[in-house]
Amino acid sequence: MTASDWHRLDARMLAISLTWLVPPLCSTLLILLLTGGDLDLAAGITLGSIGLTFLIVAAVFANRLLSTRFRITDDLVELRTGAVFRRHRAVPRDRIRSVDVTASPLHRALGLRVVRISAGTHVAGDDRQLTLDGVSRDFAERLRRRLARDATAADTTLAVLRRRWLRYAPLTVWGVAGVGFVVGGFARLLDSLRINPAEIGLLRATWHGLTVLPLWAAITVPILSVVLLGALTSLVTFVETWWDYRLEAVGDAILLRRGLFSTRLVWLERRRLRGVQIAEPLPLRLARGGRLNAIATGLGSADDRSTSTKSALLPPASRLEAHRVAAAVLGEEPGFLSGLELARAPRAALRRRVTWALAAVALVEAPLVVLGALLTEVLLHVAWICGLVLVPLALAAAFDAYRSLGSGMTGRYIVTRYGTYARRTVLLDRSGILAWSVDQSASQRRAGLATLVAVVAAGRGGYKIRDVALADGLALVREATPGMVEDFLESASGNHRHPVEEGVSALPDQGRTP
Repeated sequence: MTASDWHRLDARMLAISLTWLVPPLCSTLLILLLTGGDLDLAAGITLGSIGLTFLIVAAVFANRLLSTRFRITDDLVELRTGAVFRRHRAVPRDRIRSVDVTASPLHRALGLRVVRISAGTHVAGDDRQLTLDGVSRDFAERLRRRLARDATAADTTLAVLRRRWLRYAPLTVWGVAGVGFVVGGFARLLDSLRINPAEIGLLRATWHGLTVLPLWAAITVPILSVVLLGALTSLVTFVETWWDYRLEAVGDAILLRRGLFSTRLVWLERRRLRGVQIAEPLPLRLARGGRLNAIATGLGSADDRSTSTKSALLPPASRLEAHRVAAAVLGEEPGFLSGLELARAPRAALRRRVTWALAAVALVEAPLVVLGALLTEVLLHVAWICGLVLVPLALAAAFDAYRSLGSGMTGRYIVTRYGTYARRTVLLDRSGILAWSVDQSASQRRAGLATLVAVVAAGRGGYKIRDVALADGLALVREATPGMVEDFLESASGNHRHPVEEGVSALPDQGRTP
């Protein structure tokens, strides 16, 4: 069978349908363990509904598997799905922008892989993404190499996993959030099965143990337990996600491999790369760490988040390592980002942030003051105590947000930095900028400030340079993209209109290509 023939998904995918049975089985076993095997009628009905849902989903899954066909020709990648409602989709091979190969633990155990072929961005749904869920490992590798056209290219290792990066793993909030999701899901499960938590021995004993502690200990112990469990969860997630991490330059593409139980292989052409962003959430920033993500066509706006694993080029690591890998990915010298200095925002930008911070505190304080005046003086005391805490925190966040603001150019990249809790430094290739938008709110006009938006066909689609002086911002635009805005500004001046009175957009020549 040749590559251009029609192929079916691997028959071993039938076993994957059994995974739909795992959650209800685990839930059932857990409830039986906690209740000693005593289930009432409501619990039995709920479990029966779960079993019926499993059968329906398994039948749909089997039908999708048997009705799916795909083939790869010299010009197209085609996918046919559906038995009753048939659908035929095709992606031109010259429009393919990324090839993503993943494998869940069960896929790996069965020797299967999931191949996602993407040919666009900013498109709702999967109209420009074909997913081949269930091909053999060898076939997936041959397919990736054929589509990536890198079978004979030499590899250059850009980064590999370092043990010292593990210390950055607990410095995220997602582990704590994950603990919250699990606890909330367990509570909803008990509620759906009409089980009173007070009737479960372990929970009753835990609650009784907390009630005999002093008040400060009864509050501190659960918080510390959640934080420690969250840190452990983050560490385990880091190991599973980034195990065997390797970033390579393969010809004119970047190849990323990672994963312990669920493996992932991402291929990204350099010609699709529009820049990178370095994100520094506050806990990581305090430890001089950060994350590195690609800004590239074909990834989509959802993958612009610093927590996106699809656009991530580096796990949480030191800031110096993020700078080194960013330079390597962009094809620049190793010290490309060392000593990077950006122009500071005007003092008016600080005043705006202080105003926002105090307004946010006022929104919190106002209900307490009003209710305190109408109902009880206790709320008035709560209001002034909250004010003592919130005002310094709000002002500190405002000053930090101002210190993070900056913009400038380095080499062929325009740079913008912003954010307080999660500070971002974005480097955009100037040749990939399609348009500029200059926006001014009423308060910005009074302060002589503007927000510039560089429009690119990648990531979120537009990246902001916040609160720059209008003249300085227009000068930066002219320097970054010569000839793009002069004609528009001259035309606007000839019509006696201010070019940024209500926000304008400067479009490039029609001949410019993304």
